[in-house]
Amino acid sequence: MIAESFAVIVGLLGQFRSERGGQAQVEFNDFMEWLTKANHVEIKELLELNVNTTIHIKALLNQDHKVFKEKLDKIDKAITAFASTIEGFDVLANAVNPNAVLSTQAVNILEQFQESGATKILELKMMGGTQYKFLETSGSLDIADFRFVEDDLKTLIEYGLLRHDYNSKGDNLYIFTRAASRLVSNVNS
Repeated sequence: MIAESFAVIVGLLGQFRSERGGQAQVEFNDFMEWLTKANHVEIKELLELNVNTTIHIKALLNQDHKVFKEKLDKIDKAITAFASTIEGFDVLANAVNPNAVLSTQAVNILEQFQESGATKILELKMMGGTQYKFLETSGSLDIADFRFVEDDLKTLIEYGLLRHDYNSKGDNLYIFTRAASRLVSNVNS
């Protein structure tokens, strides 16, 4: 149940912290009382049942307001990016936060990863241009617009859909993540 309520809980934490402004320390009990006053008794009861959740919420509430806000912004961008891949939510995501939407090419990169069965791609700089070769399987990424491939790869890394590493020669490796696989499965279902 907590997993299903994650977005609601994060939203409520953000709203609570926002109402408290730059207050240095915010107490967990104040948050729980606020939940009751704001008619979120079910969420409050859910939180009270899970000690781990309580501990982590206390830690979040004690963070510096600016740091907390930065983390919320990062979550907002990630949720918007994921929502931009789901029909019906894509238009809303683009309207609310157009800078956080995954491009068609970024989603296509993930789809190609999924279809190939590869776990990594290697970036090869060659005379004729850059190629992105799948490792463990044959083939390479089909890139529609090379001008923005670097931007798309960085965005996918930022949202945890790819990880970045280097091979022994210092060439870029991009590693497919479970989160990316789940996202692609949801997009295509």
